This record gives sequence, C-alpha cells and structure tokens, in this order.
Amino acid sequence: MATLKPRRGMFCARIRWYDDNKCEVEKQVQLKTNSKVVARERLAVVEKVESDIKAGISFTFPWQNDEGKTRVERFTLKDAIDEWVNRRIKMGIRPKTTEVNELGLSHFTAVMGKTYPLNALTTKHMDDFVDYLRDRNLSITSINIHLRTIKAMFRYYWKRERLNKIPMIEQLKVEESLPIYITDGEFQAIMDLDSLDGFYKRVFYFYRETGCRLREPFISNLDGNWLDIPNLSKGKRPRSIELNKSLIEIYNELMAWYEDCGLTDHGEHLSKKFKKSLRSIGASEDKHFHSLRHTFAVRRIVENVPIYKIQKMMGHSSVTTTEVYAKMELKRLKRDFPTLVSKYTKLAKRDTHLRDTDERNYLVLEDRMMN
Repeated sequence: MATLKPRRGMFCARIRWYDDNKCEVEKQVQLKTNSKVVARERLAVVEKVESDIKAGISFTFPWQNDEGKTRVERFTLKDAIDEWVNRRIKMGIRPKTTEVNELGLSHFTAVMGKTYPLNALTTKHMDDFVDYLRDRNLSITSINIHLRTIKAMFRYYWKRERLNKIPMIEQLKVEESLPIYITDGEFQAIMDLDSLDGFYKRVFYFYRETGCRLREPFISNLDGNWLDIPNLSKGKRPRSIELNKSLIEIYNELMAWYEDCGLTDHGEHLSKKFKKSLRSIGASEDKHFHSLRHTFAVRRIVENVPIYKIQKMMGHSSVTTTEVYAKMELKRLKRDFPTLVSKYTKLAKRDTHLRDTDERNYLVLEDRMMN
C-alpha cells in the first residue's frame, strides 16, 4: 500500500515494491499539499493505480495537470533520449562526445525499442543490453563506453526525480594494459621518411614534446611563450604549457594551416597522416596518434619528473590516471629512449638534428625539419 511521506514541508505518496531481481524499487508521487487531510484524499487517488505504477506506467494526477483528471503519461525511452541529448548539446558537450553517446543510445533502443517506458527499465534489461553488445563482437572498451552513456542518462533523470531508481550497471572488467608509445627509433624513422612533408614532421614533433591531445592546439591561445588550454578539453581542467622558441614557431605554423587548409576535420586528417607514417616504417598496428601523448608522459618518467608534476602537465583530473606511466619498466624505457640517457646523441640526418637542452633536459628542435 502507498504511504504518506512528508518532504520539504509538503506530502508525497510513497510506493515501494520489489522488481524481478528482488531489488527494492521506490516511486514517490508529489501530492503538492501540506495539509494532511488533503494529502490523504490524494493518496487514495494514487492507490487506485498503484498496481499500474508498479508495472512501469507513469501518471499525472488531477492536482498535477490542467485537465483535473488522472491520465497516463508515457515518458518513453525516445522521449528521454531526445531531451537528454539536446540538453548536452546546449551545455556545450563536444560533438565527438555527443556522437559517441548517440551511438550507444541507438544500440540501446535496438534492444529495448523506442517506446519502452523509462521508469520500467530494470537491471535485467541492462544485462540483455550487454549480451546484445557482446553478440556484436564489440570490444570490452566499447561496451563500457556505451554503458557509461546509459548510466549518465539515467543519473540525469534520477537527479531530476523522473526516474525512480537507476538499474544496476556493471562495467566489464578490463585487463590492465600499459600505455603504447613511440620509441626514439620509431620517431626518427618517421622523421627520415622522404614521402612525408616536413610540415607534418614538425607537427608530430610538437605533439610529442607538449603532450597535447589531438584537438587541444585548435582550442588554445598563445600568451607569450605559454600555450593556454581551456577547460573545454577532455580533462575539463585548464592548463598552460611553456613552449620554447622552436615549438612556438611550429604552433604558429600549425594554426596558419588550421585556418587556411579548408578541411572539415583537422584532427582526423592529422591522425590518419600519422597512422600512415607508422605503417610506412612497419610499426605495430596498436600505435596511433594518441601514442604521441603517451610518449610525452613516459619520456618524463625517464627524466625522473615527479608524478604529480606530470599529472599537471598532462591535464589529468586525478593522479591515479597518471600513475599508470610509473608502472612501466624503467630499464625498457631507457633502451627505447636513448637520447634522454646519453646527453648529446645525434639521431637525425640532414637538417633534422635533435639535441638535449640543459635547462629542460629534453629534446627540442634545433633546426627546422625538412621542407
């Protein structure tokens, strides 16, 4: 039976039951009165449809609508998705993130259907969703990304009291893997590619030496010799990176290219260009553009930079994310990055000489790379 519950000076009707998984579910209906007599009258109206509410049907009651009648209100999965996605777009969520969210939600509606009531979703439905994703041979990482999307949407409606309870969503266990980086030898091989324009060589060098995420330079501002990255990036924390003269020159060249090249997705273009270069030198298929960011971090580990400083340089919200780099075998890293171990080791040929700097103890560009 529904019971009265005072809340914030008003009464609500509390309905409690157990779902198919023996988990307790609670639904509260706002009675919009502080009078106990009126509340009991309205409680009786709620009790008439209590069994339907437990079945996942939503209602608006006479005191909640202009019609003055009890009527069924089906807030479907499609309704929930449309509202949530539009809300995220208005909040300025990155288009790429929204695209990932929409992909996960399209998978979800393929399992549940678009007209299923949001409040009727249970943990069993989430298990069915995981089974569906597994049957499609999606990677564990992809499955977990889609599960996070669904959970984020559920939390949005739960916080707004439009969802009774968030179904249990369990992330699949991922075996810990170490970051994939580009060794000194591999990077030099890319610098020696005759088929690769010097502009791209300089850009790849810029990313390796700054640890920037792919699209961060395009949303940043140069203030003197500091590159200011706003909180629009993945880490949601603003940070500044100090650039030397050579890196400033490359950044300005990159931004001029960004303004003039006419591409619709500059980041994707750079990513594909780097992947093609990796394949040209016979590097592992596991390596990709983001490996340049990992390379920045592991090189700082070789240089014995404190982990908390690396966290700030990378823009990680938690040092736990950064600590994965500290788990890497130092002996292997020193073999993969000999230029950081031996102080004036020349790797490059022609006009691509690289050297260590005394003040920063990592590689900087001495001469412009090949044109």
